[in-house]
Amino acid sequence: MDVIKSSFPGRPSIGHPRSPSSYPAILPHITLATVPLSDAGISNMLLDAVPEIQVPLRIYFQSLSVGDHYFRSVFIDILRTQELVGFQNQILTNLHRCGLEPSAPRFPHMSLCYIADEDKSDRDMTAQALRDTGAIRPTADMQYIALQCGDVGLIGFDGVEVWLVHCEGPVETWEVDERKVKLTPKS
Repeated sequence: MDVIKSSFPGRPSIGHPRSPSSYPAILPHITLATVPLSDAGISNMLLDAVPEIQVPLRIYFQSLSVGDHYFRSVFIDILRTQELVGFQNQILTNLHRCGLEPSAPRFPHMSLCYIADEDKSDRDMTAQALRDTGAIRPTADMQYIALQCGDVGLIGFDGVEVWLVHCEGPVETWEVDERKVKLTPKS
């Protein structure tokens, strides 16, 4: 994921004063479900809610979008494949059975940057800069978009892990739980 992360837009070096919460370093991810954590015991329930599958999930980048919410400022819409949607539906069903109320706004997407509301005019400018510099461009068949990562234009990736992330406080202090669910063939 480092190759994808390296292509994410950073804090602009020129312009008006920026909110300290704009442009934090973020890990490339697709949020499958969000639930409020009231105690540490929920972590095990969340990990247990992930269905066991033995193949990576193929993720395709569909389009670049600009949103009106901090966590959906500038993002890539992900192609809604039957496998990805079915996988997420199983997680949501399992979480409901545990008495939790999960959400996943605008599923599926991968945020490229978070921009605070006081800097919201940057959202469109950042997306346009990604297009203008060729960091994001449509594929020749116009079916997907490619994210330029160094010398390689990626149209997607294979999702091989599901992470549990504790999202409390500033984004850069979020913690990825060391336990991960692998989506790879079992040996």
